[in-house]
Amino acid sequence: MMKFKILEIEASMTYLLRHQLLRKGKPYNSCFFDHDEAKETIHLGAFHSKKLIGILSAFQKTFPQNNDLKAVQLRAIAVEPTFQRKGIASMLIQHALKKIRLIQSPDCFWLNARVQANTLYLENGFTPIGEPFEIKSIGKHQRFIKYLYNDK
Repeated sequence: MMKFKILEIEASMTYLLRHQLLRKGKPYNSCFFDHDEAKETIHLGAFHSKKLIGILSAFQKTFPQNNDLKAVQLRAIAVEPTFQRKGIASMLIQHALKKIRLIQSPDCFWLNARVQANTLYLENGFTPIGEPFEIKSIGKHQRFIKYLYNDK
């Protein structure tokens, strides 16, 4: 069984995987997101033998369908292809949920997921909101939410 370690990382450490896996063919600076450097933002990395193989970023950002909720958006969740389907993305998500809950006490987590990753989010307790939509030059996405007051 492979061992993976989840650690908090700097935003700059996410850029290479963001570019390779999420922004292929786009300019490198498309990997820099607003609020990457905000003090509330958390970036996580999954490591295997000291090599960064997965990433997740979490931003305090209003949930578009309900501005009254204290919300955290998960973004740029990506795992190197040779390590996909090994539970790493779920480990990153669960680690982020646990860590952010303790620090920020949000009402919910939300994200816009590529539709081919929908199963990952459903398996991690997220609920789809609305219809799938197109993000220009990136592809079809589905918005998901996970309310925390329903959790035990």
